Amino acid sequence: MKYILVINCGSATLKFKVFEFLNLEEVLSGIVERVGLPGSFVELRIKNQELRKSVRARNHEDALKIVLLQIENCKLKIKNFSIVGHRVVHGGEEFTKTTLVTPRVLQKLKKYNKLAPLHNPANLMGISACQKLLPKIKNIAVFDTAFYLTLPDYAYTYALPYEFYSKHGIRRYGFHGISHHYVTLEAAKKLKRPLKNLNLITCHLGSGCSITAIKNGEAVDTSMGFTPLEGLVMSTRAGDVDPAIPLYLMRELRISPQEIDKILNNESGLLGISGFADMREVLVAAGYKVAEFEQKNKKTKKQKNRLALLALKIFIYRVQKYISAYAGILGGVDAVVFTGGIGERNPTVRGLVMKGLKLLGRPKVLAIPTNEELMIVREVKNFKS
Repeated sequence: MKYILVINCGSATLKFKVFEFLNLEEVLSGIVERVGLPGSFVELRIKNQELRKSVRARNHEDALKIVLLQIENCKLKIKNFSIVGHRVVHGGEEFTKTTLVTPRVLQKLKKYNKLAPLHNPANLMGISACQKLLPKIKNIAVFDTAFYLTLPDYAYTYALPYEFYSKHGIRRYGFHGISHHYVTLEAAKKLKRPLKNLNLITCHLGSGCSITAIKNGEAVDTSMGFTPLEGLVMSTRAGDVDPAIPLYLMRELRISPQEIDKILNNESGLLGISGFADMREVLVAAGYKVAEFEQKNKKTKKQKNRLALLALKIFIYRVQKYISAYAGILGGVDAVVFTGGIGERNPTVRGLVMKGLKLLGRPKVLAIPTNEELMIVREVKNFKS
């Protein structure tokens, strides 16, 4: 029996799933956590059983070795793997469809690392590890940005001198495309409607957050832009800010471009306002109950509570603004779809978002767990070089 391995690398994680080639049935999944950090561990899920154990994963190559060992321990032979599918966040306008990753392609992809610094380098490290450890197996990249090829030019073009786009490719690309694509298809199934007849607003709310407007089954606008920094308030990312603010900080406080980048990507968002990067901690500190979550510091200062509530309000308000804007653009919405760690698992946040929104036609509200790996394996199986 042949198998397909799907890998989804983060900066300190390596998620994986193994699928049977013929029916795409998932047979094994897991994650290596804290890659490159002390206290690395691997979690496995097979046949409704879960296993966790400590490992040593100094880098993504170590993490892949651990994954391959676990696959062998589960009686799956590596020689029966024909393809490895990879999530790659940014492919620019150069990589607009599922692509076989050769050494030349990998080198080209590196230029997009600066546009998605929290994601692309890790994605490419996973591919490099596979090319080294599994030299006879094809590596196929599936791009988050590819879902947004249907955006009209007036939606993806920034009001900057046009040569910045024509010569340097500065435009709205959009991200989380694999996730948005998957839940769009699932929503059509749940609604029992043809996708081409559906208008949807899909909300991927997790550590990173984005919203996409789907008109007649195709993406027509999205909140993330040239990089995954634009748009909604996120765990540590600022989202939309006045573009003059970084210039002001650089000039008045003599902050370097590198420091500005760190502030906007790693020190802002929920964390920057409240001190908490995890939405569950924000909710607890703001006075909400979160099922099956214990906060380490149960006693928080009054100031912390106030700032947590402020962070929550800002987060909710920004989501509401985008949903309202996209509802107007679409001229009617059949469903608002929530996914991602916050979107699909947190009814409190969904309720707060939808409360007070007045959308014509009373669209359905759906919470659909995303499955990026399943979307990737579908693309990989249908890939034709």
